[in-house]
Amino acid sequence: MFCNRRFLSVIAMTLLLFLLAGCELFPTEEALLAPPLMKPAEVSYSTVKAKRGDIVKTIQGSGSFVSIDSKYFFFETRGGRFKKIFVRQGNEIKKGDLLLELYTNDVEMEIKRQELNLEKVRLNYNQLRAAKASSYDLKRASIDIELAKLNLESLKKQKEESQLVSDVDGIVTYIDTRLQPGDMIGTFQKIIRVANPQKLYLAYSGSNSSSFVMNAEVDVKVDKLSYKGKVISTPSSVPPDGDEALKNYVAIEVMNLPKDVEMGDTASISLILERSEDTVIVPKQAVRNYMGRKYVNVLEDGLNNERDVEVGVETATESEILKGVEEGEEIILR
Repeated sequence: MFCNRRFLSVIAMTLLLFLLAGCELFPTEEALLAPPLMKPAEVSYSTVKAKRGDIVKTIQGSGSFVSIDSKYFFFETRGGRFKKIFVRQGNEIKKGDLLLELYTNDVEMEIKRQELNLEKVRLNYNQLRAAKASSYDLKRASIDIELAKLNLESLKKQKEESQLVSDVDGIVTYIDTRLQPGDMIGTFQKIIRVANPQKLYLAYSGSNSSSFVMNAEVDVKVDKLSYKGKVISTPSSVPPDGDEALKNYVAIEVMNLPKDVEMGDTASISLILERSEDTVIVPKQAVRNYMGRKYVNVLEDGLNNERDVEVGVETATESEILKGVEEGEEIILR
């Protein structure tokens, strides 16, 4: 009995000690809820200073020299079936050279008949004259001769009108290669173009051709030598019934062009669209656009601040700032 009481006393003392120690074994509520202390990360920016200088917006490109004096050849009075073409693109031709002809089988046969008829009426006239025929008969025979001559001339003219003959010296720059023997050719259908290689201008057909205006000055470089040029035609300046070729490019007249420049030679061009001097300039990538609002990010006292700006001349890499940024301010790129 005594042993049991002693045993129970030991157990009770053990439980009491355990309970008293429990407060030390478990963390307090405040310790569980306290957040860890963390040092905020430093923010770094890539910046550049707004500078003062000149900004020029230009168009850079290249063009090729073509003839300013060219002529299309076509049939004016009558068409017909295509027979043969006698030149190729790039050929140098002379005035009087045959370019193209139509089929004229029926006309040629009629010319031969009319030549025989003319010979016949002349013989008849000579016979009447030798027989001392009346003046009336001689007059009728003379009229027959004149009618035969007129018919023959008309037929020969038809044959001439079935041929295209060059009336200028030059180089063939265009041929309608779609034509096949036997195809019908209508009147005023442009078939061949001949150009004067001595009168050249520079043709530019870049995607920004609409930016060119009449009489604008253009800097031209040919074989590293610089020349002045002037815009003499733009696609928008060509009338509806004007030269179709001119509707496809800007034509630039080059002053004092060397005589050794030929059709097909190339040249580089530079056209100034806008210029601003002694102005504030920032990289174009620094100017942001949101819903029509233009702004830049400026680093001030270590802070990133948005600043609305008014933009002037812009190039592919730079923007002029008319209002909102001063020279020397740190502009955040990213």
